[in-house]
Amino acid sequence: MTGLHSSLERFRTWFVSDCLPFWAEHGIDPKTGCFYEALNFDSSPSIGRPRRVRTLFRQVHTFTQASLHGWLDGAEQIAARGFDYLLANACPDEGLRGCVFHIADDGGVLDDRRDLYDQAFVLLACASRIEAGDGTRARTLADNTIAFLDRELASPHGGWQESDRKELPRRQNPHMHLFEGFMALYRVTQEERYLAYADNIYDLFSSTFYGAAHSIVREHFAEDWRPLEDDPIEPGHMLEWVWLLNAYERCGRRTPLDMRKRLYANALAFGADPGFYGLIDNVAAPVVNKIHGPKRLWPQTEYLRASLVMAKHGSKDAAANAEKLIGDLFDTFLAIEPKGLWIDEFDSSGERLARDVPASILYHLHEAVAEADARLIAETVE
Repeated sequence: MTGLHSSLERFRTWFVSDCLPFWAEHGIDPKTGCFYEALNFDSSPSIGRPRRVRTLFRQVHTFTQASLHGWLDGAEQIAARGFDYLLANACPDEGLRGCVFHIADDGGVLDDRRDLYDQAFVLLACASRIEAGDGTRARTLADNTIAFLDRELASPHGGWQESDRKELPRRQNPHMHLFEGFMALYRVTQEERYLAYADNIYDLFSSTFYGAAHSIVREHFAEDWRPLEDDPIEPGHMLEWVWLLNAYERCGRRTPLDMRKRLYANALAFGADPGFYGLIDNVAAPVVNKIHGPKRLWPQTEYLRASLVMAKHGSKDAAANAEKLIGDLFDTFLAIEPKGLWIDEFDSSGERLARDVPASILYHLHEAVAEADARLIAETVE
């Protein structure tokens, strides 16, 4: 048994045995079935904060997948009840105009803005609900949401506007997650129309988001997709694209392997802080020197996923990175009691910045564990 194998098993065991049961017990309002936006470090819910609908759909996706993997008894009931709540409170008229932005603890709408980023997680959750057998409602919500995007948010310059209020700057991040959502819908339905949307986003990535001169991912743009000057880059997003491009190939499309190699190498070259462990949230571009800065948990999960992808392509360095990364996570971000919580953010010297535990990170942890699980399963077959 390799060191990486043991590390992956440790990570999966923590998630399945500690993390999922903890959030099933503490992260859900027992009266409504709706998920909390965050927990305090004493495990109590952070009451009174607006609940971001993107977070709630992430939880539906995560608990649905936990059920499909057989990782948590009762996960399907949790996911189904949460989905019911969102259909009733956050997606008026079966999502004819997608989902709203914020809801209150009692389910009332606090902000009815239709944010593009949020709609991406509607699609991802719908794909999981279709896979779980809740096809009629999930297909209706997904297709209504897509029709809304095309009807009200489509941009003449390509892609979609930031919201129904058409804010600027434009961002690659919502499009990245729409890419994820459309691929998930294609994977569970095999309907080419969903993959066609993913194709269009890949074209936008290749022509606009991917900065070939420095092999980076650009983040913010003018209305016509001109990159903004002196715009910081996010190494975590570069690594997220490494995984997504690999997933796109699993859909039958081809992407340059060299592009993934460059994104992976540059994310680490630009974002790995030589001081306190972890990838920096963002750095100035074009990058000349590393900058010490705060670090959140989600870029580290993307680092793990991307490392496992590159290890599949034969990179021994990436495999070693994945093994070390898991050990470092348990020494830093996951070094907290009770088990199942995490410290979301540190400053550059290793001091804790996080004041609570955001529920949105459960999705990132799940995605990393799912990739670890796939690696472990593949090893047993080999």
